[in-house]
Amino acid sequence: MLQLEQKRLVALPSETRHIMKREIQREILLRAALLLALGNISALLGAQVVPPPSNEVVGINIDRFIGSPFQSHPEITHGAMIKRTILTHGDPATLGEPRAVLQYRKELSLGTLTGGSQTPMTTIAEQLFFYVQSGEGRLDNGREYWALKEGIAALIPPKEKHRLSSLSREPLQMIMLVWVPPPGVTPAAEILVRDVNVLPFTGRAHWSYTGKNLFNPAHGLHPNESFHVVYVAPMSIGEPHAHVPQWEEIWTKLAPDNSFLMLGSEVREMPFGTAFLAPPNGKTVHSVVNLTKDRTMAWLFISRFTSKLPDFGRDPLVAPKLMPAAE
Repeated sequence: MLQLEQKRLVALPSETRHIMKREIQREILLRAALLLALGNISALLGAQVVPPPSNEVVGINIDRFIGSPFQSHPEITHGAMIKRTILTHGDPATLGEPRAVLQYRKELSLGTLTGGSQTPMTTIAEQLFFYVQSGEGRLDNGREYWALKEGIAALIPPKEKHRLSSLSREPLQMIMLVWVPPPGVTPAAEILVRDVNVLPFTGRAHWSYTGKNLFNPAHGLHPNESFHVVYVAPMSIGEPHAHVPQWEEIWTKLAPDNSFLMLGSEVREMPFGTAFLAPPNGKTVHSVVNLTKDRTMAWLFISRFTSKLPDFGRDPLVAPKLMPAAE
């Protein structure tokens, strides 16, 4: 192409030849600059697309961060409820016992009250949260009561009297969380109850997660703390992402469906009742998956972030009813 242009230049008058030569040189320089710019952009884009490291590279055993109630011995809580631990308190940043990874909580467990059973009136030193995933029953404080069914969540302040009853032949099963509120946090002065079935969606995040807020700082939680139920539509996966140190995010699969989880470069089955802590190392990505074609799945999402959360509001709460006089 350049040789052809040079032959054309020779045939032109001298002044015209100089003008055309400058134009050709200018075009060559512009093309070179454009190619250089495109090369730099491609290199820049390539540098930004960095896949997350494998678990082998990170040196992490993800099974330490995953717990099932059926990995623990049954114990008794509240005098009549069978409790099986899922995850317990520990340091997630150091080597330790399996499932002992909760930095801010004492214990996550599955509680079962057999059909027709009732606990005595009970007080515990810690704050108690529970989410009913199956069965029917009642929560009361001796003066007022709340009906319990699938989707009911309760937040009970430390040392607050409460009693649980199972009112059907089927067991009353709930995911339970206990912890000591940190200094500077004032828990609610009374029992708070929410029904996920009537709560609005709070939005969508990480591709496929749609959530409903159960409890937040307006209910007496830490300013960085929030509890949700997260739904994933059929044939969907959440965006894999990692969390930094001091970030505590617990995912628990709710009944009745089983699913799968991803931690870093490995996948595990996630039967209902199974929970995992997203490793707070800034490297190990996590996600949950719904591989069914016709069922939306649900997870209980318990989080304490490293920054303040938005105001999700306090209402609506489930209003209590007065206890019958005979009780």
